[in-house]
Amino acid sequence: MEIIVEGVGTKKITPDEVILNLTFNYKNDNYNQVLKEGTEIVANFISDVLEPNKFTKEDLKTSSFVIRENTKYNEITKRYELDGYLFEQRSKLIFDYDKEKIALIMEAISKFYESPKCIINFDLKNKKECRKNVLSLAYKDALEQANAIAEAAETRLVGCMKVDFKPFTTTYVSNSNLDNDGMLYRKAAYKEAASNIINTFNPEDIIITEKLYCLWIAE
Repeated sequence: MEIIVEGVGTKKITPDEVILNLTFNYKNDNYNQVLKEGTEIVANFISDVLEPNKFTKEDLKTSSFVIRENTKYNEITKRYELDGYLFEQRSKLIFDYDKEKIALIMEAISKFYESPKCIINFDLKNKKECRKNVLSLAYKDALEQANAIAEAAETRLVGCMKVDFKPFTTTYVSNSNLDNDGMLYRKAAYKEAASNIINTFNPEDIIITEKLYCLWIAE
């Protein structure tokens, strides 16, 4: 007798890694000036914000870098016209989860003369181990179901002959995030915001779900 079951494993895991997504922007009418000032802003951010908080320039990973023409629509001519150049660099800073460290780096960013746009997400460092644990739960669930079916059919399980699963597409990033469009970057209120981070902010647990399809033989 063949028994095919779908085992499901689900686990909530507290994030242990912080991903700080930064976007640096600078606009000017002169291309060379945009390039010069934009790169200087990033260099100053490293020396004024990162290094005092015990990060190095190697910790800041660049994900994209572009200088593009900026255009605006002219209502008179009914055409888009050149409106200078825009420097944009997107970077990531990744570190172990620590609320005090988050508060310190956010404070330093808020005081920086050209504060970059920033969004904080939360992640897991050891994704492989997390997945292994969830797959184990899915297998146990499949075994329990197969045993129940075998008992109902008055047979016994001989063994699992085949295991398959859908492509792993789980997103590990928590839905919790902070961004500098909110109170964190209203500089006059920063001390209160920093206190809120340390005392009350907790990232949402990351929920990982896996499905296994198991073929069991019973006799």
